[in-house]
Amino acid sequence: MHPLRLSHDQSLAHGIAVRCCVLLLLVAAALAQGCAPRVAPGVPAPQAEADAAWHAYRSWAQSNEADAGPFRVNASLRYKTSEHDGNRVVALLWSNGDVPLRLDIMAGIGATVARIREDDTTFLAYAPNENRAYYHSGELNRGGRALLSFGVPVPFSVPDLANLLNGRFAKVFDDAHADPRLVADGGIAYTLPRGRVRGMLELSPEGLPRRWTDAPPGEPQDGWDMRIDYDDAVPPLPRKIAITHAKGYSAILLVKERERPQAFTGEQLGLVLPEGTEVLPLREGARR
Repeated sequence: MHPLRLSHDQSLAHGIAVRCCVLLLLVAAALAQGCAPRVAPGVPAPQAEADAAWHAYRSWAQSNEADAGPFRVNASLRYKTSEHDGNRVVALLWSNGDVPLRLDIMAGIGATVARIREDDTTFLAYAPNENRAYYHSGELNRGGRALLSFGVPVPFSVPDLANLLNGRFAKVFDDAHADPRLVADGGIAYTLPRGRVRGMLELSPEGLPRRWTDAPPGEPQDGWDMRIDYDDAVPPLPRKIAITHAKGYSAILLVKERERPQAFTGEQLGLVLPEGTEVLPLREGARR
């Protein structure tokens, strides 16, 4: 057998074995929840139960990180920035598995609303209908709020969204967790006390993240709220991410298609501005 073929088969077998182990952990977490006595929501979760669910979650997220590579996600995006407006567009997101990320937002065939490129330090967005580009480098970018300032009502960066859609939650949320509490249908809510994205992360009985808020349990929930639904893959990946804000902002991402293409070239991951484009600094809240 050709050595390259053997290496590919071994890699494939390893990937299948890892995913089987993750699936067993998710099942074990669900069984642990099912065997536990029912307790009123809001009370502290039994430590063994909380540990099992968190371990299943981290194993699932880390297996998705290990499976990182070139990807392209086609999704519908419905969003509004006030109680009276609404938009429905197509979002095409792609990268080689890490930064830089490219995101194109289209209102229809051939009608591009925005072309966006983001990496660890810079954010560049081109709006063809304005013939303007908005650029930022620094703290706003690192805080994950550049996309929000550009007018897309989400509290995450483009790399954050890619990680969430690909199940790599551990790259968005810190591993530090505290005060696990039971929720109504057997899930567990954990306080996230550290990291860039804090608040509350709620896991299903199987250990899958299904809700995040930027306020921990017990505090007023008057900010961001994200809810996640999953597809039927084994192990599953997010199919729908719904993000809302108490002030009326909202964004719903619904995955239509996932692809694992060949590696993208530097040109495909770049964003070249047309000649004559006006480049403006992106200021917080400038285009909302």
